[in-house]
Amino acid sequence: MHIELSFHDCHFQFGVSLSSLLWEITPLSGKRSWLFGTMHIRDERAFQSSNNLYELILSSDAFVGEMDMTLPGSFVEQLKYDARDFIKDRPYQKLRKQLIKSFQVDLDFYRHLHPLMIMSLVSNSVLQKEHLVSLDENLWNYAKENGKLMLGLESYETQFQILHSIDPEPLYNQLLKIGRNPSGVRRHTDKGIKLYVEGRIHELYILSKSSMHELRKKIIYERNKRMAEVVFRLDSALQYFIAVGAGHLSGKTGLISMLRKKGYKVRPAKNVFNSEE
Repeated sequence: MHIELSFHDCHFQFGVSLSSLLWEITPLSGKRSWLFGTMHIRDERAFQSSNNLYELILSSDAFVGEMDMTLPGSFVEQLKYDARDFIKDRPYQKLRKQLIKSFQVDLDFYRHLHPLMIMSLVSNSVLQKEHLVSLDENLWNYAKENGKLMLGLESYETQFQILHSIDPEPLYNQLLKIGRNPSGVRRHTDKGIKLYVEGRIHELYILSKSSMHELRKKIIYERNKRMAEVVFRLDSALQYFIAVGAGHLSGKTGLISMLRKKGYKVRPAKNVFNSEE
């Protein structure tokens, strides 16, 4: 559940606006930690920040990912779906042909996945794949390789329980709409990566929320609350580097808002991206 610009040497500076991917968070008593908005993609544009983050990870006592990647996900295959049970043969074949043509995604190969996962594959196909692993996985692996205490705001099990609680039928209808308007997916995805690179997390949150429709409560709001509760329970005597999907940072129920309501001092750090001249 995790949806080519050149950069130069001048950093963005930010004031009170939510235009940063990296935040300093300090509880009422305890050490300052870092909160970073990441993405589950392998596109080089998202990796422009990586080198600037490694030092912060090394200086922290623990790394907290959105998901605990140390736990096996064998239960993922326990529930199956079949797009052909929901889409009649003729529109199915038309959709399959369009997805192959526009996104190089063969629906026959992925039809047993939950449709939300298929939609994610379609969206990610628009992006480049210069790296072997996604940005969030890269940061997790770096922290683990350097002996950090590894924690997660959610588990594999929690994420897939949420996924399997979502009614698939309306999402198959959305897949059919994607087949009729493939350029819309490209525009939406390109806009998302541009907002991410520029650190415009509130606009990215609005974009994510608009694409979720009736699922936003389950996928965004409720998860934000649970993840914030995990942050509140962390030992304030330690310093953490917390990496969570950028779409979870902003908004009234976003992590930044909930941390502030809990009494944390929260302020944007200098943006880890560089601006394009």
